[in-house]
Amino acid sequence: MLRYLRLFNLFVRTSIQTDAAYRLDFLLQFPAAIVHVGGLLLGLWVIFHNTADLNGWGAYHMLVLIGVFRVVNGLIAIIIAPNMRRIMEDVRSGNLDFTMLKPINTQFLASTQRVQIWRISDPLAGGVLALVGVHGLAGTVPIAAIFLFLAMLAAGAIIIYSFWLILATLSFWLVRVQNLEMIFWNVFEAGRYPVSIYGPPVRFVLTFVFPVAFAVNFPAQALAGGLAPGVPGVPLEAWIGAVLVAPGMFLAATAFWRYGIRHYSGASA
Repeated sequence: MLRYLRLFNLFVRTSIQTDAAYRLDFLLQFPAAIVHVGGLLLGLWVIFHNTADLNGWGAYHMLVLIGVFRVVNGLIAIIIAPNMRRIMEDVRSGNLDFTMLKPINTQFLASTQRVQIWRISDPLAGGVLALVGVHGLAGTVPIAAIFLFLAMLAAGAIIIYSFWLILATLSFWLVRVQNLEMIFWNVFEAGRYPVSIYGPPVRFVLTFVFPVAFAVNFPAQALAGGLAPGVPGVPLEAWIGAVLVAPGMFLAATAFWRYGIRHYSGASA
């Protein structure tokens, strides 16, 4: 375990050195994140200028939800998306050969070697929004709610990572899977709203097909649910996801990745 932690620390430092070569781009990410958050707040103002709540979700509840959405979006952009894209490109170019030759677990190496640290502005801005929402609801949050939030967030992150790993593994057989990635991002945008506002078929898709609810809604409900009337606590399917779906998807994605590795023909094929 210490070996993997040291390697990940090395990857982070190397990524920071790489990004530091483009300092202006790094600095511009923070105002860009602020502008994006401003757009989200403007949309939120338009919504609540015309309605009192969204199926029980008030303005401060929505601030928590949007904050968690930005946090998860940032985590994907920092480490999950860049490495999955790199896997897709390495499979096409044959550079995955060099990853497989390293004396380390191939899945770990392929999943962590690129860290876009400059995208830290997204989870930081999201965290501020969530804190403002929580303060508006109750001022303080019980310790149990914080731990539940972190557990739900970790389960959602594992599910999202597993989903992306499955997409990346498809590149062993498909020429390009970027279109599938774009579908994911478009569907993921639905996570900025409560899944409870959608009809049952869409709610099922956003929960069990594209795991937006597990990644965003359930952690937000763990943090905001019960602090003020309107939003329920964590539903039963969230507990099922944390206990069964997250580890199950991780094991399935890992097995699929190993299956793909066995069928990888290499650069010389």
